[in-house]
Amino acid sequence: MPFKSRAFASKKRIRLLPEVAITLVGLAAMTLVLAELDAFERIYDFSRAHENYELDEILTALFASPVILLVFAFRRVRDLKKEIRRRVTAEAELRHLAQTDLLTGLPNRHFFFDTLRKHLNSQSRSNLPIALIQVDLDRFKQVNDRLGPAFGDYILKQIAQLLAENASKDWLVARIGGDEFVVAADVAQEADAQAIAKRLATIFNRSFIHQNTECTIGVSIGVAVHDSASLTNNTDPETLLMNADIALHRAKVGGRNRIEVFEPTFRSDFERNTVLSNDLLRAIARKEFFPVYQPLVDSSTQKIVGAEALVRWKHPTRGVLPPAMFMELAQTLGVLADIDQAMFEEAVKKRKIWERMLQNPPRISVNISAERLKSPSFLSTVQAAGVQPNTIIFEISEAVTFEELDDVSKYNLDALEGLGVEVEIDDFGSGRASILSLLEMKPRRLKIDRNLTAPVVESEQARSLVASILDIAHTLSIEVVAEGVETSQHAEILREQGCSLLQGYYFSRPIEETAFEELLQSDQARSANWPTQGLGHRPAAAG
Repeated sequence: MPFKSRAFASKKRIRLLPEVAITLVGLAAMTLVLAELDAFERIYDFSRAHENYELDEILTALFASPVILLVFAFRRVRDLKKEIRRRVTAEAELRHLAQTDLLTGLPNRHFFFDTLRKHLNSQSRSNLPIALIQVDLDRFKQVNDRLGPAFGDYILKQIAQLLAENASKDWLVARIGGDEFVVAADVAQEADAQAIAKRLATIFNRSFIHQNTECTIGVSIGVAVHDSASLTNNTDPETLLMNADIALHRAKVGGRNRIEVFEPTFRSDFERNTVLSNDLLRAIARKEFFPVYQPLVDSSTQKIVGAEALVRWKHPTRGVLPPAMFMELAQTLGVLADIDQAMFEEAVKKRKIWERMLQNPPRISVNISAERLKSPSFLSTVQAAGVQPNTIIFEISEAVTFEELDDVSKYNLDALEGLGVEVEIDDFGSGRASILSLLEMKPRRLKIDRNLTAPVVESEQARSLVASILDIAHTLSIEVVAEGVETSQHAEILREQGCSLLQGYYFSRPIEETAFEELLQSDQARSANWPTQGLGHRPAAAG
């Protein structure tokens, strides 16, 4: 049985108010009593016997009064009908407001759950499985912050319109939150639910243009299927939506712009993530994050000229965790900027220690997220830390340069340049950065992503691609760092192509500060004794 919308249909029986009924009954009763007593005839005889009293006008008014009362009663009934119609219309409008999302015109969360619950509990519907498909716009918050709420509202309206235009008449479509939409539909099997999800992904795979500004929005989709033949306890829509939400979360963690279908094992993973989320929030307060360092090496001399500070989490029960296990979660929780700040403070402190300890202390690179870069307080924290020129480098993800560069970010980047703090683009080639974004960012250097440098030993095409990036960078006077250098062949090929700085396991894995300081002292001592021999001329340090 298809979903039926009963939002605005209402059958009302218009009843006359008691006062109208009493009036009419009273008139009828009075007429019957007067007729039964021959009152009208007696009044007539009395008027003829007393003509000199001039009672004609009085009697005429008396006889006309029932007619007048009937006229007033009719008008009263008409007014009451109008009032009832107004009340019915007002109730319908209130019901519409209570059941509809005002921005998009789609049904809202309350109406969706109410209708879905009735459909799930319906005894007359077929036993077909029900698919719930949850759609979430990727990085909508960044788009909303960068282009403004008016542009964000425009996109939400366009998404709602696309859903309404392409939805089957048997679907229930709703907007249940900021950038979250849901579709519920009867399906024959799980494959049909996946087909609907793919259809929706195709529909939304387009650019939106508003006031001469173009923006492309990806969508992540979570699918949950309720099969009444196999599920007995999960008949409520809240559980179904929770399952779809867990699948959606998995799609986002898996890289966004993808579809995931809920499986029972997802729930245990989600519960573990929930525990990890609580631990992560506590870790911020307890300062459980610390840096490890990986050297940047001059490709010509193979001497250490820089260090990248990479975050690690010293979990109280699970040991040291790499960023892949918590950074996506940190972004979801909105604490990525706090972790960035902690690593920045550690880098500044460590650099001052190295200045006292080493003759040529290396510069330290720290990562910075989009949230941190767009913060109005970012610049003041850099100035308060007393960062000296050419000591700290900020690495910005390529995704930030293409999608998340707003006016505040641009101002902060220009201000950093004025302070002598260098900026470089990390993981270049892994996203969609353009040459125009390089002109906007004005980075001092860029890091070629390891996925591009890894195949250069075997692939001529990969070498050509890296050479093209190097040509563009050199044209713009941008220094190039090659990540993922794992063998001497990698190092030699990339050096010959023009990469001035190299980074990778061939030289050293990321290591803790004590081990890195020993590596620095050893490298500088070696350079003093054998100026032409650097880090690459001895075995890589253990990680």
